[in-house]
Amino acid sequence: MTKAKRVEYTDVNRELQKVISDGKVVLGARETKKALRRADAKLVIHASNCPQSLRYEFKELCEEVGVPLYEYHANSRELGLACGKPYSVASLCVVDTEGTDILKVLASSSSKVSGSGSDER
Repeated sequence: MTKAKRVEYTDVNRELQKVISDGKVVLGARETKKALRRADAKLVIHASNCPQSLRYEFKELCEEVGVPLYEYHANSRELGLACGKPYSVASLCVVDTEGTDILKVLASSSSKVSGSGSDER
């Protein structure tokens, strides 16, 4: 892994921890889908080993409501640890991004970020 990639991943983890410490995140696929359907979501993040069916469902819902979708660079176990949880987290939804630069950091990251989806169909 190159130094630049390590810095990107560190930045993503730092911003993720900021958002989580402020309590502006819902964890889990079920809660993420609920937040998307209520149009409360600002950003959806899923682990690299998230089941394909969930990825597809997230993509469809994110395109519907115009929310960015980000594929986390590691598996669900690592995403859980990055969230400060002792368990796996397949997906999470950021409900409020105030006070953090998570959207900016993810936009500059080289990992997959799907935009609002309006032009992807």
